Amino acid sequence: MAIDPTLHDALSAVTTASLARALTRAGVKAFNPKGLSAGGGTAIGTAYTLRMIPARDDAAGDLAAAIESVPEGSVVVIEAGGPGLPLPFSAILAARLAQRGAVGLVTDAALPEEIGLPHWSAAQGGTGTLALVGTQQPVTCGGAAIHPGDIVVCTAAGIVALPVALAERVALEAVEQQRLDLWIQREVERGESLAGLLPPDAAALERFQAETKTA
Repeated sequence: MAIDPTLHDALSAVTTASLARALTRAGVKAFNPKGLSAGGGTAIGTAYTLRMIPARDDAAGDLAAAIESVPEGSVVVIEAGGPGLPLPFSAILAARLAQRGAVGLVTDAALPEEIGLPHWSAAQGGTGTLALVGTQQPVTCGGAAIHPGDIVVCTAAGIVALPVALAERVALEAVEQQRLDLWIQREVERGESLAGLLPPDAAALERFQAETKTA
């Protein structure tokens, strides 16, 4: 599902920290994957999820078919059980994902430093092979619950997964929070005391609204 352009612009304008604070206030937990290193770039897209486990001799799912099913605009999220095992054929898979219009890859598997696609991954934790066991199911990646269709925002500073039903509300709240944060910073740089600014009291909020409202 494509993200509404206005929502995409709002999400691009705020930090993942602001989004995380807004989600916390909305009561959403386990939305912020941890321990994953950024591989360059940013990505905003809908989650397409894969679940992998260390391979045995049993027959595994068709990874190639799963990659061919990824829709344009997706952030592909791969749960690998957190072992840091290498993602199989990672450079080839990433190249095909990019051709299909995927915008990023998030996984607790290990990846090479360069795969030609913005990515967030775990450090190498051992040797072995991963096998596909599920697609488009809720997964756990970096300790966070991510559901198919979640809106995933990935930057060098972190990753946040937004439930679709809350995405617009959270984005607007994060935009407003950043406007307030910037105003408070300007006030402090002008020599104002932190008293009444952190946190902002009613008088500070009134001044903020008066000075920043648009005509």
